[in-house]
Amino acid sequence: MIELFRYSIYATSISLLFIGNLGFIRAGKVGAALRVLGYLVLLLLLHNWYLETFPSVLLVVSVVTASLVTLYTSGYSYRKYGTGALQPLVDFFTLSTALVFTSKYLIELVALWLVAEMLGFFVVVYDAMIGSNPRAWSAGLRYLVVSMVPADLSLLLLLALTGLGPSMSIPLTSLVIDLSSPVLTVIAMLGFMAKAAVAPLHFWLPDAHSMAPSPGSAVLSGLMVKMGVYGLVRLALLQTVDVGAAVVTCLVFGSLTAIYGGLQALVQSDIKRILAYSTISHTSTMTILIGLYVMSGSSDFLTAATIYAAAHAIYKASLFMDSGVIELLTHTRTLEKLGYVSRVAPGETLSALLSVLSLVGVPPTLGFLNKLVVFMTLASHIPVSWVYLAITLVIAFEVALSIGYSVRYLLAHMGNPVYRYEELDPSSMKLVPYVLSLSVSSLVLTYYVVGSLAPGPIVDLVPQVLALLTLFSALFGIAGWITYTVLKRGRKDEVWLGGARP
Repeated sequence: MIELFRYSIYATSISLLFIGNLGFIRAGKVGAALRVLGYLVLLLLLHNWYLETFPSVLLVVSVVTASLVTLYTSGYSYRKYGTGALQPLVDFFTLSTALVFTSKYLIELVALWLVAEMLGFFVVVYDAMIGSNPRAWSAGLRYLVVSMVPADLSLLLLLALTGLGPSMSIPLTSLVIDLSSPVLTVIAMLGFMAKAAVAPLHFWLPDAHSMAPSPGSAVLSGLMVKMGVYGLVRLALLQTVDVGAAVVTCLVFGSLTAIYGGLQALVQSDIKRILAYSTISHTSTMTILIGLYVMSGSSDFLTAATIYAAAHAIYKASLFMDSGVIELLTHTRTLEKLGYVSRVAPGETLSALLSVLSLVGVPPTLGFLNKLVVFMTLASHIPVSWVYLAITLVIAFEVALSIGYSVRYLLAHMGNPVYRYEELDPSSMKLVPYVLSLSVSSLVLTYYVVGSLAPGPIVDLVPQVLALLTLFSALFGIAGWITYTVLKRGRKDEVWLGGARP
């Protein structure tokens, strides 16, 4: 009976998205409402009969992100391509990615994973398929070879070790797979690390995420790379991996890529490539936390990785959507040619600022809770081993780099106030509410995470934390209103740096 209910939810979600994408209603309010409802029904799967904490949180984040991305995609697709053909591709790609986190059996995980990967390929090469950017073919090929193939090998390895019968009848939470061999452990982990864009198979991501349409980039970076992180979590929860091999693989490659991604993000001129390299840095930090969980056995590290994945999904999807608005508005993504967006679209600048504040960890955003739990958990383990101190320094350096490239990204909004009206497309500003809503959801989800996860370092202080969050949210809202007022006024006032006015 439970299985029938679960598959009924799947069927309902797919049907609503299909009907909402029919040509004659796709662009209207009815189509939009049906698509959003198609994602919202997935929340019925949160009933506590089979989902663990990590996939449960990712499911909630996926539904929030998907609901706003589908509304954003409609306007984006018509404004950039003159057609709504991108809408069903992004919708079913997003749905298949979200369903990966709802898998109960290994065979379901493998099947949904493969569907999500193939749809992701078509999203990456969409511009090449319609003839607007042939370079997307090479990005798609690299995505297939470097991201898809290694991850599929890891899944097929798990399937081979499990057997077809158990993979269809034993839930993932009860599955026992013998990965005690160091070789098997490393092979399985490297495949999932490739999907999460962690070295040595990380180099597919910058081109794939920057070439894809912005709604696709939002899902790729916000949700799809979390499939790789989820794969690593599944391996860690099996507790049959070779601990030494798993820890060395996660910590060494994770540390190197976290720093490498941050340094690369600092020197990019394309705003989407800044965000893409940033994703590499953040997923690598999540990999480090999973490695520390395997090393220590402390669930606090797994909780920290869960919050990190949720926070990153929200602010990175929002920033990729922001980059799409900038591209439509100004017809460029080159940082040196931007800097005036705040004077044209102050609401869009406010949404980008909110996401950046979450990225760097300013209260009361979800990014702040993420940084708080990560460093408190690390600090509590430093007396145990020098490894925790070393990782603390690595993550602190990664945070410092994130501040640097976040400020650099904001230069697209507030770097140079000179612009020409005739080059702008003001119709793109109709997409601003969706981006702003996703940015604000970072504040709301902070309450959900504190209430549902009760992170170990603050488990005894939940009432006080919620009270402080409410206070910070009020102050944050006032600061946001003042910022928007200033930006809106700057939109009207003439820029004058002193001396004689021209």
